[in-house]
Amino acid sequence: MRWLLASVVLLASTAAQAEPGIVSGMGTQACAAINAHTQPGGGYGQNGVSAAAFSWVQGYISAWNVIGLIKGGRFADLTSLTANEQWSRIAAFCQEHPDGFLFDAARDMLANGLKMGAVIPMPPAPAGTADLDGPASAR
Repeated sequence: MRWLLASVVLLASTAAQAEPGIVSGMGTQACAAINAHTQPGGGYGQNGVSAAAFSWVQGYISAWNVIGLIKGGRFADLTSLTANEQWSRIAAFCQEHPDGFLFDAARDMLANGLKMGAVIPMPPAPAGTADLDGPASAR
């Protein structure tokens, strides 16, 4: 009975101090799991796992681009690699790093695959006009 009580107390204390969730969904899938369900060279449309993984990476990079454009005018050009080239990079990363995660493959594509671009940031909106980047309450 003491062991059961000690286990419950330990479990409750670790759950109360859990780390915040920063990445969720398909990005948390281990590369080994993706490797088990996909064939190298099979393309991103070979099955539901490859399609979901590819879509998650494109969504992650798209979100990264939105933040990058707002913060400093930088973006990763998703057209600098074809969809098949992007999937090939994702698949190759997972084959080479089976202990990694899809999130890591996305970060690798940002760091080593896609060309980076920049735009000149727009000047602030003139006084008295709507600033679409500001909080809604300020409009």
